[in-house]
Amino acid sequence: MHVLKSLLLGAVTFIAILGVISISLPRQIHLQRDIIINAPAEVAYEQLGDLRNWTKWLPGHLLEVDRSISYAGHATGARYTWTSQRRGIGQGVVTIVEAEPPSRVVTNLEFEKNDKAHSTFVLEETEEGTKLTWHFEQYIGNDPIRKFSGLLIDSTVGEEFEDGLENIKKEVEAKYAVTDN
Repeated sequence: MHVLKSLLLGAVTFIAILGVISISLPRQIHLQRDIIINAPAEVAYEQLGDLRNWTKWLPGHLLEVDRSISYAGHATGARYTWTSQRRGIGQGVVTIVEAEPPSRVVTNLEFEKNDKAHSTFVLEETEEGTKLTWHFEQYIGNDPIRKFSGLLIDSTVGEEFEDGLENIKKEVEAKYAVTDN
């Protein structure tokens, strides 16, 4: 009986320590990646400003071609809705809420379970080419489990962002090479 009480006390203490630590963890997830594209911002913007182009570069879509997709609208207000059988993806909607050709696209993302996030794509002309920066932000609140999992977002989702940016770069540079000649 003494061993059981010790184990129970240890478990309660451990959970309390994790709870106290979680108080200091951020309630907001922020992820950012960028890439240089060898093409003008106007050409790169076409991949971002028209949601129909997202299937060419979005890593989740490339992994699951049987995904159900629908589109509505153009420019600001355009929507991209998906339903996926892939674990962890589920259903969602991307809506363009701001479009400033050829420099910026802001989207709202809505996932299952009322999860919401924002992505911003910024295109900036530099000496090396067009710098495309992809920002992702999500409010995760005070839930300790979500706060601890938020610490892993960079290592888990960051690679998908890098893949997406590489895919955009390939699409844009291939298109620019054809139209530039």
